[in-house]
Amino acid sequence: MALIDANILEMPVDPASGAMPWYHHIADWIEAETLELSGEQLDFHNSSPEKEWMWWSCRRQISHIAWDSLVFTKRRAGHLLWPNGDVPEPINWVDHQMGPNNRWDRVLDTDLFWEVPDLLAKLRLGIGWLTQVVQEQPIEVFRSDFRTVRGTQFWNYVITTLPRGARISEEDQRDIIYDLEGSLWMVFYEMLSHIRTIQRLKLHQGLETAVALPKVGYLRLPHYWGETDENGPGMQRL
Repeated sequence: MALIDANILEMPVDPASGAMPWYHHIADWIEAETLELSGEQLDFHNSSPEKEWMWWSCRRQISHIAWDSLVFTKRRAGHLLWPNGDVPEPINWVDHQMGPNNRWDRVLDTDLFWEVPDLLAKLRLGIGWLTQVVQEQPIEVFRSDFRTVRGTQFWNYVITTLPRGARISEEDQRDIIYDLEGSLWMVFYEMLSHIRTIQRLKLHQGLETAVALPKVGYLRLPHYWGETDENGPGMQRL
C-alpha cells in the first residue's frame, strides 16, 4: 500500500518514498478557519475584475473544496473505489459535473448545502473516499494510471510544483498527461490553495487566521500564497 504520513505535506522528490497526501488535514484546517465566522464574514467577497482571488467568498471556497473532494474523486478514482459500478449518490452527479449542462459552477447545490456544517459533512465524505483510495492501493497502481486532459494556462503553471506525475504531451503541447499519483497530489494542493484564500479573505477583513498552513504545492507560487494580488493564469482551455 502507499505510504501515508500526516507529517508528509508535499510529494517527495525521491520516488522511492511512494508517499501520498494525508487528506484529513484539509477538513480539519477548514473547520478551524471557518466555524466561528459570522454569515457576513463567510459571504464577504469582491467581484471586481482585477480581484479574481476575492471573487469567491469563504463559504463558496468551502463549497468548492467539498465539490472537488466528491466530483474529482468519483471521476478520477471511481474505478478503484467502486469497481462494480455501485457508485453512491450523495449529490446529483449530473448537476455537478463540469461542462455546459451543469447546474452548479464548481460548487455544491446552494439550495441544499449552504450552512458550513452541511458543507463540511460533504467534504468529510469526499476526504474519506480519497483516504480509502490511498490506503487501499499500492503506489504502482497510481503510477500506471494515466489520463490526458486539454490544458489551461493555470494547469501548465501549477504542474511545475510537482517533481513527477504530470507533463506536457509531446504530441500536442495543449495537452497534459497526468498519472494518478500526480492527480491525487494535485487535488490536495488545490484544496490547500483554497484554504489559503479563505485565510486571505479573513485577513482582508481584519480577522486573524487560525492555522499555520504549510507553504507547499501551489502555495509556493506567488499568486496563491498572496505575495501578489494580481490575477493568476487563466482557466480557459488551450
